[in-house]
Amino acid sequence: METLTLIAGPVEHEKAFGQMILIVSPEQVEGEIVDVDFTAIVLSERYQREWSKPSILTISYQQREYQVFWNRVGNEKKQALILGGGHISQPLVQILAILEYEVTVVDDRLEFANPERFPGARQVICKPFGQVLETFELDHKSAVIIVTRGHQYDLDCLRSVIGKEAGYIGMIGSRRKVQGTIKVLREEGIDKVLLERVRAPIGLDLGGQSPGEIAVSIVAEMVAVSSGGNCMPLYCQKDGNHG
Repeated sequence: METLTLIAGPVEHEKAFGQMILIVSPEQVEGEIVDVDFTAIVLSERYQREWSKPSILTISYQQREYQVFWNRVGNEKKQALILGGGHISQPLVQILAILEYEVTVVDDRLEFANPERFPGARQVICKPFGQVLETFELDHKSAVIIVTRGHQYDLDCLRSVIGKEAGYIGMIGSRRKVQGTIKVLREEGIDKVLLERVRAPIGLDLGGQSPGEIAVSIVAEMVAVSSGGNCMPLYCQKDGNHG
């Protein structure tokens, strides 16, 4: 949820300071600031921007200047989208469920995309990847994990999500295959900044090779990215501790 709160403006509207708009979803907006017209302008300004952090919007209305504080509130659910329902995805779902992620698994094969394989997932979708990604909503708390069964599927999925808002995008594969995928996208004109967001090969180098160990390495990297960790052992850090 988001709030838009009037914090400054002309003296004659001082009584309106503190009035708030609550955005539960684009379809559910509650509250009003000043009047209907001003509220519409504020919402239009908000929808032209992507969320990054709490900020102040400067709004011009009837030749006067107002300031509106834009914030996000509540316990936003972390979301993980796993593209591919293979052997790594099963322990991935288990670990992410422990960390209270809402997990969606997508695979186009019924034998790999069924709820029995992923009891910790919020939803399991059996459809072509591209069809799902056309409408799937991602935000800054979303993690996209590309672990499909083949290089071409990985490329197609990355192409579909690379320009979307997501806090973490990771793709499995050998270094050679990853470099080949990035080269294709670069030649297609994908911006260098977007390509540099991709964590590929996915995960931290923990040395393990089993599906569970690879899943741990992926989630460890996700946590480090979202929390600003440096992935160094705590004993190597002067003041390292967990508490």
